[in-house]
Amino acid sequence: MRKTLIWGLFLILILTVSGSLVLAEDVERGGIVRVTEGRQGVLIKNFNPFSPNPLQTTFGFFYETLVLDNTHTGEVGPWLAKDWEWSDDLRSLTFHLEENVYWNDGEKFTAEDVIFTLDLGREDPALDRSGIWEQGLETVEALDDYKVRFTFDEANTPIITVIANIYIVPQHIWKDVEDPSEWTDNVDPVGTGPFIFEEGSFREFSYRFERNPNYWQMGADGKPLPYIDGVEQIGATSNDHAAMKIINGEVDWGGYFIPNIDETFVAANPDHHHYWLPEGNIVYLAANNAREPFDNPNVRKAVAMALDPEEIVTIMASGAIPADISSVKTAFLDWVTDEARAQYDPGFDPQAARDLLQEEGFSPNDDGIMTRDGEEMAFDLYVPTGWTDWITGAEVVSEQLREIGIRARVTQRAWPSPFMDNLRTGEYDISISYATSGSSPFFQFDNILHSRHYAPLGEAAPTHSQVRYSNEVVDQALDSYRTTPDYEEEERLALMEQVTTEFLRDLPYIPLFFNPVWFQYNTTNFTGWPNEDDPYVAPHFAGMGKMLIYLNLQPVN
Repeated sequence: MRKTLIWGLFLILILTVSGSLVLAEDVERGGIVRVTEGRQGVLIKNFNPFSPNPLQTTFGFFYETLVLDNTHTGEVGPWLAKDWEWSDDLRSLTFHLEENVYWNDGEKFTAEDVIFTLDLGREDPALDRSGIWEQGLETVEALDDYKVRFTFDEANTPIITVIANIYIVPQHIWKDVEDPSEWTDNVDPVGTGPFIFEEGSFREFSYRFERNPNYWQMGADGKPLPYIDGVEQIGATSNDHAAMKIINGEVDWGGYFIPNIDETFVAANPDHHHYWLPEGNIVYLAANNAREPFDNPNVRKAVAMALDPEEIVTIMASGAIPADISSVKTAFLDWVTDEARAQYDPGFDPQAARDLLQEEGFSPNDDGIMTRDGEEMAFDLYVPTGWTDWITGAEVVSEQLREIGIRARVTQRAWPSPFMDNLRTGEYDISISYATSGSSPFFQFDNILHSRHYAPLGEAAPTHSQVRYSNEVVDQALDSYRTTPDYEEEERLALMEQVTTEFLRDLPYIPLFFNPVWFQYNTTNFTGWPNEDDPYVAPHFAGMGKMLIYLNLQPVN
C-alpha cells in the first residue's frame, strides 16, 4: 500500500509562480521580505517549540515536519518524509525520510531525531504539542536510519494531519536539556529549515532571518532554496499601527484587519497593493438540539430561512465570507451532491420561515412574536464580550430573526469564561460559535457532529463547539472515513455524502460565515504570492503552510 507523492506544489523543484512553471533561466534570487504577522507589543525572543508561546517563525523557519498539511487544498504532501505507506490493517504508518537533510550545524538528520522528538511527548504530555499520544499512538520505532514506523491502537487514517503538527528537533542538541518546555537558551536554534537567525538582529519590534545556504530542498536553478536572502519580522504596537505600515508599503506581507481595505490599502498603490481573504474557520449559530424548541429540525430550518449571510457579512464589514448552507468551504462544495441539497437548500426566505413555524404550531401574538402554548419565542443570543465584528453580526442575526417573530436578545458573555461554560454545559438556547474547519469537511463535521461530543444537559461536553446532536448515520460515516485510506477517494466522498445529506436534513447548526484569513501582499519587490487566481495555500502565519510561500517568493526583476 505504498503511497509515493508527486505533488506539484510541494515538490519545490518545480514551483508555481503566478500560475506558470519556474524554469532555471527564469529564477531570480535576493531580497529581504518584510512581514508583519499580527503579534502586537514588544517582541519576546522565544524560539522554543515546546514552550506555551513561541514566535510563529519557530515553526517551519527552523523546525520542520514529516509532512505538510495544506488546509486550503485539503492535500497532505511530503516534507522531511518523501513518502509513506499504511499497513494492510491501517494501524501502522511507515515514513521514508529524505536522506540528504542536515541540521544547520552540519549534523545529519536521521530517524533517531524523529524517535527522540516523539519520545519527549510520550514521557511528558506537556511536550506532546500535537496530541498524537492521546490519539492512539502506541509505538514509534526506527526501522533503519531513514525509515520510521508509527503504530496505532486502531485504524485512523486522518491522523496524518496530526503528524503534520509534529516539529522534529535535533537529538544531539535537546538530549541534554533538562526541562525542554522551560529552556530559554535556545537563542540560535539548530533546525533543518530554510532560515537561520541573524545574530544580533533581535529588537523590541523586529528581528531578522538569513537564508540557510545548505538547505536540503533545491530550487528550479539547482541551488538550495529559498530564492530570497531572508525575512524581517516587524511588530506593531496596535492594529492601527500595523495597518499604517501595510498601507504605506513598509511591509511586503501583512496579516491584519484593515477597515475599508479597497479605499485605504489598495488605493494607496493600485498596481502593487493586493489582498486575498480565504476562508478560515466556520462561524455558525449554535442551536441547542437538546432544548425546546430547537430540538425540532423544522424550527432550526425556519431560523436558517430567516438569515441572510450576505447581509450579515456586508454589515459586519470584517472581510468574513458568507457560508453555504452546507457549511462546507468553497473549495469543497463539489463534495455536496444534488441529492444532499435536495434535503434542504431553500435560501433566504422569511415568509417560508414564518409559514414553517406556523406549521409547527406557533402563531404570532400582538407584538408579532411567535408563541406556542403561551410561551414566546424569546431567547438570549450569546456572543463573546468585546468581539466587535461578531457582536455586529449577532445584532444583524437578531434583526433578521425578529422579521419572522423570534426575539433574540444579543447578550455578551466574557471569553473564555463564562461564554464557553454556557456552551459546554448546554446552558443556552442559541449562541454564536465556531469550530476548527481543518483541511477538509471531514474534520469540521467530526469536530462538531460526532456523538462522542454529546453530553446531557448540565454535564460538560468535551468541546465548546458542541450542539448536543446525535445521529447514528453520521457517526458511522465519520468512523468509516477514519478507516478508509485516502487513495479510496470515491469511497470517502460517498461517506461524506452521507454526512452532508444528514446535516442538511437535520441542520443541527446554522452556518453564518467563515472568518477570513487576513492577507495583504505587495508585489513591488517580490512575486509568487498565493491569491484568488493561484490559491496554492492559505496564508496563515501559524504552522508549516507558510513555508510554501517563503519558498515560492522571488524578487522582481
